Amino acid sequence: MIVSIVGSSCYVYREPGDPVLRPNRSKSSWSAPGWYAAESRLMYNVQKILNERGYDLLKKRMWRDGHMFGGEHNQYVRSRDVKSVPSMYVYHANAALEVAAESFNTLGRVRLDVAYGVGREDDPDFEKTCREWVRQKESTFPCYQVSCVAEATIDGHTSARRLYRGFRDTGSATAFLGSDPGESCRLIDRHTGERSSVHRYV
Repeated sequence: MIVSIVGSSCYVYREPGDPVLRPNRSKSSWSAPGWYAAESRLMYNVQKILNERGYDLLKKRMWRDGHMFGGEHNQYVRSRDVKSVPSMYVYHANAALEVAAESFNTLGRVRLDVAYGVGREDDPDFEKTCREWVRQKESTFPCYQVSCVAEATIDGHTSARRLYRGFRDTGSATAFLGSDPGESCRLIDRHTGERSSVHRYV
């Protein structure tokens, strides 16, 4: 699993060999304990990866933790000490529209939202300090995104969708792009948003 924070977004990519985050009891619908448990495992792995970089985050249920509004089963990751840098939340803002674990499994990527300076909401300078701390931290973890259009099935519906793969270096990303993984392929540097010069494959 590759995790990359860019601005107010946290991108989570599925790598070959990563476990499929299946709903409990083989449920395919959004119902407890089905996809909620799968998303809990997703957030656990995000927390684990970021903590290895020095973030010191906790995974909590929103309703029980008291810092965010959310349903009984919605989980998120937050700073242990919200009064200190990086003072952040990582959460799935589109939980009502998509199942994060299913997007991760099938599309190869899910985008989570990031809020900064959450412990001092009336202090914009503190928020800027938190953002800069994260930007510098993430700059040492390159991330390149290859996407293409291919058929995929989400919630029982098959259609042409944009699929994603994340890479830690341009060499691996370029090699994958050259393998003709699908139509309308794109390679971008996730941190800068710049499209690679290898767009000739598009």
